[in-house]
Amino acid sequence: MFPTYFELGLTHILDLQGYDHMLFLAVLIAGFHWNEWKTVLWMITAFTLGHSLTLAITVLNGPVIESNWVEILIPLTIFSAAFSNLVWKRRHVIAAASVTTFFGLIHGMGFAGYLSALLPTNSELWQPLLFFNLGVEAGQIIFATLLITLLFITRSASKSAVRIAQTSLSVVGLVISLFLAFTNWIS
Repeated sequence: MFPTYFELGLTHILDLQGYDHMLFLAVLIAGFHWNEWKTVLWMITAFTLGHSLTLAITVLNGPVIESNWVEILIPLTIFSAAFSNLVWKRRHVIAAASVTTFFGLIHGMGFAGYLSALLPTNSELWQPLLFFNLGVEAGQIIFATLLITLLFITRSASKSAVRIAQTSLSVVGLVISLFLAFTNWIS
């Protein structure tokens, strides 16, 4: 059971057809500098807590919000996170984590539709939920590590990039946020 649901969670995050989760993580990460990796880890954990909670509630008790609303709200979370990268140069970590947790609640409802269709009807659900969430977290860590590495390499490629990386909001993060916001908005 563990490998099956862990792999489902992992591939759900890393599948390019379900890119909305990667977009949100990319926007979240783009707002920080590579040397703020601990804060990024807190943000990803806050996001995981949010989506794990609504995933469990929705799978066990039924939808909290209808799926058509969730499909509208998920792109709004991506756009809002991208917009906040453009507007706020310095964030209070607790406030940012709270908003990220709230956005995770919305994304968790999106996961629930996917996972509910794959769950057996006559078994205890806590194990598949746990294993799926562990797979999701592993996928997020893999994606975040790759993106942070890419941003580090990009930002460190020249002396001017190093100076940009030392500012409170890097140009690279700004460009990524704008690109992801508009990509999300038109899709």
